[in-house]
Amino acid sequence: MPESVNQKPNVRLSRDELEAFLQVSTPEDDKNYTIEELKGILEQNGVRFGILETALQDMVESQLYNQPIMVAKGIAPVDGVDGYYEYMFQSNTDKKPQIKPNGSVDYWSVNNIQPVEAGQVIAVYHPPIQGKDGTGVKGNVIFAKRGKDQPLLKGKGFERSADDLTYTASIDGKIEMQGDRIVILAIHEISGDADISSGNIDFRGDVVVHGNVENGITIKASGSITVDGTVEACTLIAGKDIILRGGMLGGNKSMVKTKGSIYAKFFENTVIEVDGILQADVLMNCTVNCKGRIILKGNHASIIGGEIHAIQGVETFCIGNDAETKTYIYAGAEEGMQKRATQLEKKISTTKAEITKIELGLEQFKALEEEKGVSYSNDPRRMALLRIRIRDVAMLAEDEAEYKKLQELLRRGKGASVKVLSTIYPGVQINIDGERIKVQNEATNVEFYRLENVIRTRPAS
Repeated sequence: MPESVNQKPNVRLSRDELEAFLQVSTPEDDKNYTIEELKGILEQNGVRFGILETALQDMVESQLYNQPIMVAKGIAPVDGVDGYYEYMFQSNTDKKPQIKPNGSVDYWSVNNIQPVEAGQVIAVYHPPIQGKDGTGVKGNVIFAKRGKDQPLLKGKGFERSADDLTYTASIDGKIEMQGDRIVILAIHEISGDADISSGNIDFRGDVVVHGNVENGITIKASGSITVDGTVEACTLIAGKDIILRGGMLGGNKSMVKTKGSIYAKFFENTVIEVDGILQADVLMNCTVNCKGRIILKGNHASIIGGEIHAIQGVETFCIGNDAETKTYIYAGAEEGMQKRATQLEKKISTTKAEITKIELGLEQFKALEEEKGVSYSNDPRRMALLRIRIRDVAMLAEDEAEYKKLQELLRRGKGASVKVLSTIYPGVQINIDGERIKVQNEATNVEFYRLENVIRTRPAS
């Protein structure tokens, strides 16, 4: 390299060490650099891989001075791809009915059941793609991200291929995701009506009726119940959701009960118990106990007559009618619920104290055995203590379970309100957390809520 340079050459590396830039100053005495001199500068700075000969040649021939020129380029690593599952079914279902443009509710849009057949492919596993390491301009290895393998799918009702790549259903039924598990459950499916010819149904799984359910029929399912037609005066009991696309004409002889949620076109003269939410267009002369929220959002949605209880509150279009039909709406915690929770809390404390005393008594018998060397196993007094302990432990478990359930319901009920998006008529009585108000005058777009032991109103939003 020429001796007469203004400043020392500068070699700069990119942060990932995949590129090297060389900047040299203008040489003095009309001397020029040679490619070998430039390579020597790079070598002195540790750059020895991916040197761009054409770039060095351009620097020499075109006299590219006083500017950084990329003179080396490494090989970038290629990251691997994690293994993944491709599901051949909809793994996330939307159980909420959709509102049509005209304001009505489309209960056919509720996607609760995805049927599968034995032998149907339900999932395909794509193994990880391993990455390829790169090389930096200093010759160092730049490690690529490794593709991670995924664990085998868990669940029931399906089989794996020998290479663990393809999963197929082993039974006919319904497929659903339960956390990180795939579960295929049996379905009892009736292509027509559920009537006297089909008889009552008691099934461990899901029940689907593609027709109507006629008078007097009882359907029990540990899973969900879906009816495409109309339900008459019947009994429906489910462990999961109930979907009635055509509604229910109860005739004062019907009952619907579920631990899940309910979606229905309408209910008339029906007793309803639901742990989740209840969504429908119309509730007419029904008795409802809902531990979640009642939502009636169609453009004709209304509650007319009956007694409606909803822990988390009510949202509807109308309540009551011009005839001032008596309609009772209860929101929030039911009357006596807090009192019962307080009683249980005291009872649980007392029972625990009694069990502690019994344990001390049993310990005393054990100490006597060790002291005197005599067995007290069959002593009537010790046997009596054991019987009382068994009774009290069982009673304590029941009380604690009830107390826990009450606490959850009280938590749910906080802030409950009754929201009316259109009209509420005289004849309606609103009860929120034990406070009551009778509607004397027709009102629109109003929300009832409790504040400082008084039911107040505000515009519904």
